[in-house]
Amino acid sequence: MSRSIVELCEAFQRKFNPSGSDRDARVANREIGNKVKELLEAKKLIPQKVSFRALYEALVGPIQNRELSEAGNLASSAFPNIAGQIISKVLIDGYEEFPKDVDQLCRTVPSKLKTSRVVGWSAIGFVQQVNEKEDYPEILPPDEKLQTIKNLKYGGMISLTREDIFFDQTGELIDRARMIGQRGAQKRASLIFGVVCDGSGTPAGGTALSGAALYTSGNKNLKTANPLGQSGWETSRKALYDMTDEQGEPIWVLGDKPKMIVGSTLLATAEKLMKNPNGDLGTANRDVNLAQNQFDIVINPYLPSTSSWWYGAPQRQFRWEEVWPLETFTRVGQDSEVGFNQDLIQQFKLSFYGGAGAADYRYMIENDPT
Repeated sequence: MSRSIVELCEAFQRKFNPSGSDRDARVANREIGNKVKELLEAKKLIPQKVSFRALYEALVGPIQNRELSEAGNLASSAFPNIAGQIISKVLIDGYEEFPKDVDQLCRTVPSKLKTSRVVGWSAIGFVQQVNEKEDYPEILPPDEKLQTIKNLKYGGMISLTREDIFFDQTGELIDRARMIGQRGAQKRASLIFGVVCDGSGTPAGGTALSGAALYTSGNKNLKTANPLGQSGWETSRKALYDMTDEQGEPIWVLGDKPKMIVGSTLLATAEKLMKNPNGDLGTANRDVNLAQNQFDIVINPYLPSTSSWWYGAPQRQFRWEEVWPLETFTRVGQDSEVGFNQDLIQQFKLSFYGGAGAADYRYMIENDPT
């Protein structure tokens, strides 16, 4: 596999750099990187089958007595472009292969702000009758409930070191890159789960939606002494359908299949409730189980020991503000003083910028057993 990449590099140099100039060499190296990206996306190039040591020796220079070629030779070669594309692909694959159940709980909304001020979706006026030749009325929120979502940057970095090259530790580097990508997705999931299930992570933008005040008896979205079961589900469903907006109109939830969020403690109970044809949860009661197939289950792995559960239409209530999606960057490590001092050959960075928050409080019901 590494030999094929070297042959590709030689072909691109002949095509884009016939005169052997530094300028055309940079063009050829850039085109090589684009071709490697294309091969990776088509799964014709497998990262685990590439030897970074073999590539380094073929494209930069020989390794003798653990001494590597000077940074100038590295920067002018195709090696950084190739390594950058390979590691970036592994970082992104790690991010994307992480379970995406959390995306059922929120809408992704593009943003260009560090702090977003969000108007509650249900805080809207009536659509009114318009008579002939009469002006259409402007529909304005009668009482705007602006909420604050603070967007933050998250990321991590991985370095290709002299030792990685000398000992040909490509496999270990690939594994580290994949785990960093997975950690990035896990961080985003934890932020969303934190907001959905306990209101944490959302800076105070209004007393109705700030922190623990998201689920309260005053908001009519907290049901205490309501353990998970057929009776508890009926109580929670009724509370959701009884919700109204500021004008007393029913909120729109009938078009959505509700989500039930539980931790591992309640997972088996939730599955029985959702799958059992008879109520109550497989006991001697042979009545029809009205909850069968009426909701989808989302497991919150950050709630392993709680008996609380959440029910409703979370995508109508929660949003993920995305300033920028997952991005990857690379640079030659020895370009910096730290890189030179620590024998960093190349560095790769993963970054995303966003934040989770609630735009309303009427579309999810928290249910506590006590």
